[in-house]
Amino acid sequence: MNLKIALQLYTVRNECNKDFIGTLEKVAELGYDGVELAGVYGLTAEELKVELDRLNLTVMGSHIGLEELEKNLDDIIEYNKTIGNSFIICPYAKCETKEQLEELANKLNIIGNKLSAEGLQLLYHNHSHEFEKIDGIYGLDLLFDLTKNMLMELDTHWVERADLDVIDYMDKNKDILKLVHIKDMIEIDGKKDFAAIGEGTMNIKGILQKTVEIGCSWVIVENDQPKPTGIENATISINNLKKMLD
Repeated sequence: MNLKIALQLYTVRNECNKDFIGTLEKVAELGYDGVELAGVYGLTAEELKVELDRLNLTVMGSHIGLEELEKNLDDIIEYNKTIGNSFIICPYAKCETKEQLEELANKLNIIGNKLSAEGLQLLYHNHSHEFEKIDGIYGLDLLFDLTKNMLMELDTHWVERADLDVIDYMDKNKDILKLVHIKDMIEIDGKKDFAAIGEGTMNIKGILQKTVEIGCSWVIVENDQPKPTGIENATISINNLKKMLD
């Protein structure tokens, strides 16, 4: 399968806090083609661009909280244009009621329209709470019904945690699905937990095949609570993932 692999740097946040550039170097050394940002650790756009170019790492998105998107959108646009990133992703939002969803959609429409006018693209990244039904409709589906100029970054792990068929949900949303998050899942004492790719029960191969089928060219590895460390977890993930892609 012809897919490129990025790492969501939230996976290695502890390492990044200690040595951001050194962590980027290690990620590139492991064979990742790109990264998805979860903070820039004080680097200017120009400084980060130099390091990304040196390491031949593509930025496949940046996770930026809703409050920051509302307050600092002009600076965010300038920064991401400089580093060559087109995808701005809202990583989380509270949306428990229809009123909250409508308010969120209004905010995202304003952000998405401005990004679109600047040649950038807004995406939304799900967890499992967006699959609570509101008026008989999944909250995530309702959110996308209410927004324009926004595409989907689907976190497949959280879809399965919500007890949906991941492959089916990907297929139903193929027209708006742009980026795919992959992380594996294990069950410990009846509770679902995170696992490195290839170490759990998720149908990773099926997800990869569907990703290719719907025309996405990247998958993004993430682990919310990596064990034993972020780098070790990311190492296991890419090694197993490369075997699946052969």
